[in-house]
Amino acid sequence: MQMNYVVNGNKIILEQPLDYEAILTCGQIFRFKEIEGGYEIFSASHRCDTCGNELICDDANYFARFFDLDVDYGEYIEKLSRFDELASALSVGSGIRILRQDLFEVIISFIISANNNIPRIKGIIERICTCFGEDKDGYYAFPTPERLAQASVEQLRSLGTGFRDVYISKTAKVLAETDLLERLVKADTASAQKMLLGLSGVGGKVADCILLFGLRKWDCFPVDTWIKKVCGSGQLNTPQKVREYYLNRYGALAGLAQQYIFYNSRKK
Repeated sequence: MQMNYVVNGNKIILEQPLDYEAILTCGQIFRFKEIEGGYEIFSASHRCDTCGNELICDDANYFARFFDLDVDYGEYIEKLSRFDELASALSVGSGIRILRQDLFEVIISFIISANNNIPRIKGIIERICTCFGEDKDGYYAFPTPERLAQASVEQLRSLGTGFRDVYISKTAKVLAETDLLERLVKADTASAQKMLLGLSGVGGKVADCILLFGLRKWDCFPVDTWIKKVCGSGQLNTPQKVREYYLNRYGALAGLAQQYIFYNSRKK
C-alpha cells in the first residue's frame, strides 16, 4: 500500500483517498478537526485540508512526508498477518499510517495526554498554540521550544493544563536550552527511552508514545487503559507485563501492531 500521488503546487493528488478517519483517530495526533467534506490538520507550523483524494496544503512536500506516502504499508500488514489474533484489527485498520510528526510537538502533546481525555487534550493544545504559537493568518502554529520555555507556570495553569503545568514548563526549558532533541533523533530505542524518562512529566507509557509517534521507533508497545483491557489477561495483569509480552511477540513492528489493535478496539 505505497500511495501513488503527484504534487501539483499546493496540492497532493492521490490515486485514491487515504483513510483519514483511521489515521487521525488511532491515538497518534490531536491537532485536527472535521470540516465539511474532510479534515483540517495542523502539524508544527503547517496546515493541510483533506478533500477526497486531494490534500490542499501550505507545503505539499511537508505533508507528503507527514503522511508517509512513500512507504508501502502492505509489506507490514503482510508480516503481521501471520499473527491470527490481529486478523480483525488489520482488516479494520488497514488504512492506518504512522504520521511523521514534529518531535517537540509530540513530546508536549503526550505530556498533556497523561490521565486526560481527548477533547480536553485537544482544547489544552489549541489554547497553548493560540497563546504562544505564531499567528499564521487563520490558525496558530505549535510554539517553538524557545517560546514555550518563556511561558510561566501560572500562564500554563490558566490554560487548563492542571498538574501538567510544571511538567510542560520544565520540559520546554530543557528542550530549549540543550541539544536533547537532536540527541533523541540520533539515539537507538533504548537510549532514547532513557533520555525521555528523564524529562519532567514523561513516564513509561508517554515515553513509548513519543518513541512511536515522534521518533518512529516501532519496537515499542504503548499500553493505556484500552490496550490493557484488550490485551491483558490473568497472567498479563500489569501494563509492564502486557508491554513486554507484545513487544517480544511483534518485535520491530510492535508499535504499528499496537495502532491496529487500539483503533480496532475503539471502533468496537
